[in-house]
This record gives sequence, structure tokens and C-alpha cells, in this order.
Amino acid sequence: MFQYKKLAVLAASLLICVSSAPVSTMYAYADEEEVTASGEELNETDVKDTAAAEESSTIVSGEFSYSVMDDGGVCIEDCSSSDIDIVIPDEIDGKPVKALGQFAFGDTPDQIYKTISLPASLEQIDERNPFVYCIALEEITVDSSNENFTSEDGVLYSKDMSTLVFYPPDKDETSLLIPEGVKEIWVSAVSGTKLTSIKFPSTLETIDRYGFGTNERLLSVDLSGTKVSSIGLSGFISCKSLSEVKFPDSLLYIEGAAFAACSQIKEIELPSSLKTVGQAAFLGTGLSRITIPDSVESIGYSAFGYDIDEQPIEDFVIIGSFGSAAQQYASDRDEEFDYYNDFDFISTDAADEMEEYFNFEKSTYGDYEYTVINGEAVITRCTSSEVNITVPADIDGIPVTRLYTSSFAGINADSIVLPESVKTVDKLAFYNAPYLKTLDMPGVETIGESAFDQCVSLRVISLSGNCREIAGDEPFLPCSSLEAVNVSEGSGEFSSDGGVLYNKDKTVLVVYPCCKTDAKFTVPDSVKEIKRSAFYEAAFLEEIDLNNTETIDSFAFEGCKKLSSVKFSDKITTVDEFAFAACHELKSVRLPKSLVNIGTYAFGHYFDPTAYSEEEQKDGMLIIEGFKIYADKGSVAEKYAKANGIEVVTGTIRLFGKNVSAGFVYAVGGGLAAAVLGTAAAFTVKAVKKKKPKNTKKAS
Repeated sequence: MFQYKKLAVLAASLLICVSSAPVSTMYAYADEEEVTASGEELNETDVKDTAAAEESSTIVSGEFSYSVMDDGGVCIEDCSSSDIDIVIPDEIDGKPVKALGQFAFGDTPDQIYKTISLPASLEQIDERNPFVYCIALEEITVDSSNENFTSEDGVLYSKDMSTLVFYPPDKDETSLLIPEGVKEIWVSAVSGTKLTSIKFPSTLETIDRYGFGTNERLLSVDLSGTKVSSIGLSGFISCKSLSEVKFPDSLLYIEGAAFAACSQIKEIELPSSLKTVGQAAFLGTGLSRITIPDSVESIGYSAFGYDIDEQPIEDFVIIGSFGSAAQQYASDRDEEFDYYNDFDFISTDAADEMEEYFNFEKSTYGDYEYTVINGEAVITRCTSSEVNITVPADIDGIPVTRLYTSSFAGINADSIVLPESVKTVDKLAFYNAPYLKTLDMPGVETIGESAFDQCVSLRVISLSGNCREIAGDEPFLPCSSLEAVNVSEGSGEFSSDGGVLYNKDKTVLVVYPCCKTDAKFTVPDSVKEIKRSAFYEAAFLEEIDLNNTETIDSFAFEGCKKLSSVKFSDKITTVDEFAFAACHELKSVRLPKSLVNIGTYAFGHYFDPTAYSEEEQKDGMLIIEGFKIYADKGSVAEKYAKANGIEVVTGTIRLFGKNVSAGFVYAVGGGLAAAVLGTAAAFTVKAVKKKKPKNTKKAS
């Protein structure tokens, strides 16, 4: 995911010395990237040979050195003039001046030129920008008949005004209004200036490398109204006074060292469009934490969390989503480059809550820390050491209505009873309460995600009948001791029966407690769906009748170690991924033809860590020994079995709990039918015979 290997040289040659030699450092990078016409990298010998060849072909004419281009035009390679005002002629030695080479105005950052006039004949300027060493330059003018370049207020642009080519560094102004229509800021175009503010046009799309580098007086950068998609290598490097940066929603790439050595940047918001953050992009800034959006796919070495000497910043925090590039960057490492990140990582939601928590005005009441929001008390922390805790209905006369995130996390109580006044329990509220066995929540209407996470001793939960929401797909995992979830009467969205949790009308089975001791269970007639992980690791369950169930969500019966018999209804249509994974006693299933969707590893598989290998792309999933599927020929179930290498048996039917050959049943059934018909026919004949005399006599 990370690109630090490709940019390793950059960190050493470009970033650390920016304050002492920003311009020459930029060209050190350019030299390292020089390639041949075929696209192959030049080695040191190649570069020297090329330079020697160019030197040998250079012609000196007065104060200019030049080379002859393929079309016969002149490319100025150097200028030896001691004047401060330079005029580039239309012709040299009878040849038109068409180009300016990389070092047309010298190769050291101490040139004295104050004005430069460009001729009508000029067509090309070296992409590495020959003006970059003219640190005393105040003005550039261009002949009005030039078809390629123009000058506005002493600033050099392309003729169509779409590219800002160069802003004279010693121009005696502190603000710049870049004209509408400009799409590109060229290499080193506005660097080392006296500017304190820059107004960017809405048309701006690209900032090339070192485009605004070393503007030490620049205070803020607002790109939010632009179309910028890329900020090039060292785009704003060493802007030492820069404290505020606003990005546009169009931004995709922040290249290496883009804001390196911008020490006054204390906080920054990255846009949700961003995909790449290059090596050392924010090295040496004043950031102490960074929130990285989920859109980011690649983060370069030392992009965040390092000082200008490439040493990690103590207590630096990375904020992002679990499983994202942000989380990986927090602990990313590469032994070859001696690169080991060890930054604190917290989720975006947790970071928001932490900030909210620290902004609360908190008070204490006995064992409780609380805050008051809209006239109601919110418990933010419970420090009680009691075995049995009864939460008060009010604190200092203020009703207690909410338990804040993690407020009872790590509590050592065996039982907790909430007052009916508590309507909201935030996420992770009881996280890792290791001894909690019973929890009574008679008035709670909303329960946050993972509220009971790691409550490994929790046996019984009593919910309010007015409960409307229990967040998360697996709200009671891993409550590995759970025996019952009970719901009182009310107008909420849930109900219970025998400790099993359903939605209100019992069309959805939400949770079957994993330690419910019944060996057999019949799903109620009304249930159409079994929710995700509903029966996860049900320790005692051996047989289940799914009755009228139509949909079984992912992981629904995963890890039911004793489960050996499953009866599907003819209404079943979907069994999602891993639904019956790791059910080792389940040796066979009969799947009806009504089943049209079967998820990955839904039947007959288990995970073996010894069979896992990321390098060999092995996911560690193996087939349970002896597992087979009984299905109709041509059915989705048969196709699933064959695709997964599972034994499949067709041409059977279920009879008295056994899978019996359909042919045999039909043969036996045919014989029985014939016998029954024969008996019926004989009976009819006898009946007719008995009736005949009576009918005959009556007729006479």
C-alpha cells in the first residue's frame, strides 16, 4: 500500500536541506528522475557523458552560450552577462532563438538579473524552469507578437493564460491575484517570493512540483474554491509562516514533501476525495494528530508524525476507520529501510466522542461523574466498587436519562439495575465488565453499538418493552455466558419468548443466547429471517427445525459445535456466507430446491489457521470431513456442492427422518398404490353383487 521505497532517495536529498538550499534541492530531485528517450533511468556515468556531449556541442556567441536544435533554431544554454537587465534577442548568429534551456540564466541561486525580456521567436522553455535561479528578478516582459508566451504585470504566463510560468521572486508586492482561466501552476513558478497572501482562481487544476515552495512569508492557502486535483512534489515545502490550509473537494493527490517544513501548520482537514498522500508530505509540520479519510488508499513513508529530522513525534495520534490505510499506516514497518511506525490509532467516532467528552462541564456525585445536557443528567463515568449497583433516578434533583460512551466500562459489579428514567445507553457503555452477570434496563429505549462487548460473564439481560433500537449487527457478541434476553411488555420494536430475542411481531429472530441449555429448538411459525450471528456458538443446541424460515443471514449458526440436525423449510431462499461454518457435528444437510442464494462457505467448512497463507493466497477454509449435501439435480444447492468440492447426493427424498432413494420410494409406492386400487376394486364388485338381487327383485 505504501510507496516509501520508490521515494527513499527523496527523503534524504530533498527534504532535510530545504531551509538551506530549497532551489538546488529541487533540482537534485529533477536530476535523479532524468530518463533516456527510451524511458530507462540514466546512471551517473550516463549523466556525465550526456552533460559532456551537451557541453561539446555548445556554441558561445557574445554573452550567450547556445546549442542548435534539430529544426535549426537556437536553444540558449547559459548567459554570462553582468548586466542586471537581460534582453534575449530574436536571433543569434542568424539563427532564431526558439528555446531556453535548463541553465539559460545560470546554475546557481545567486543570479543578479532584475529584468528579462523575451523575444517574439521564443517557443519553448525547459520544463525544469530556467528562471528558478534568478532570485533578484523583478520583472519579465514578452514581445507582444510572441505566439506562445505573454506577460501580465511582469509575471510570465502561457499565451492563452492557462499556465502561470514564473512569478519574479523579488517583485515588490505582498499579494497575488492569479487570474481566472489559469489551470496550472508550473514547476517552481511562484517560489521564494515576498508574498504573504495569494488568491487562487476557480479554474486552477494542477500545482506542479515546488510550485509555491519556500514562500516563507505566506500565511494562508485557500484552495477550497478551485478544481485542484494534484499538489505536486514539494508544492508548498518550507512555507514556514503558513498556518492555515483549505483543500478542495476535487483533491486526489498530495505528493511527497508537499507541506514539509511548514512548521506553523497545527491542524489540517483532509478532503474525503483524497486518494494518495506522498512520502514526507507533512514532515516537520506542527501537527500532533491527523484524521485520515477512508478514501485514502496510499500513505508514503513519514507522511505524518515525523519532525524535520525524520524522528517520530511523541504521542502523535492517527484517526481513521478500522481496516483503513490510516490504521495500517499507524503501525506500518519496513525492516529494509529501518522504518517502524508505532503511532496511537483511534477510530473517527471515538475521536469525536473524546473531543465531546473533554468539552463537557463535568461534576461528581458519589461514585458518579456526570454532565447536564438540556436539563438532564448524563452519567459519563461510574467508579463504584459495589458488587450490586443500583443507578440513581436523579442526581441533585436532575433526572438521569443517559449513560455515556464507556461510562461503566471495566466495572467490577455482578449486577446493575438502571432506573426507568434512563432512556439511552451509548455504545460500549458496559464494555469489558468482566463480572457482570445480570443487567436490568426497564426504561431504556435506545442501545448503542457494542454496548455489552466483552461482558463475558453476562447471563441475563432484561430489556424494556419500549426499546426501539439495539445498534449493530451482533449486539450481544461476545457475551459467551448469555442464557436469556427478556423483554417486558411495551410499544417498542422487540419481544422475547423463552429468553430468545425477536423483533416485535416475531418475524425476525435476533438472538438465541449461546448458553441456553435446550438441545432442540423449533423456530416459531411466524419467523421469516434469522439475523446475523443469531445462534453463534450456541453451546447446547443439537437439533433445529427452521419451520417457515426464508432467510438465514451470515454467520447465523457459526461455531454450533453440537449441532447435528437441521430441518429446512420448503420456503427457504437464502443462506448467507459462513451461516453454518465450523458446525463439526453437522455431517449432512438436505437443501430444498427453493434455495436460490447460497453464500461463500455457508455449509461444510471450517477455518484452520495452519492452512492460511497470505503469500500463497490460501484463506485457511477446509471442508469438514465426511460432510455431504442432499439436493435436487440441477438445483443451486447441487451447484454449490460441486463448486466447493463437497460430496453431493441427488435423487433422494426425506422419509421418516432418513434420506431414501426416490426410485425405491416410487417403486414401493407404486406397488402399494396398485394393491390399494385392487382392494378397492374388489370391494366395489362385492358391494355391487350384494345390491343386485335387491334391485332385481324390486324391478320385478
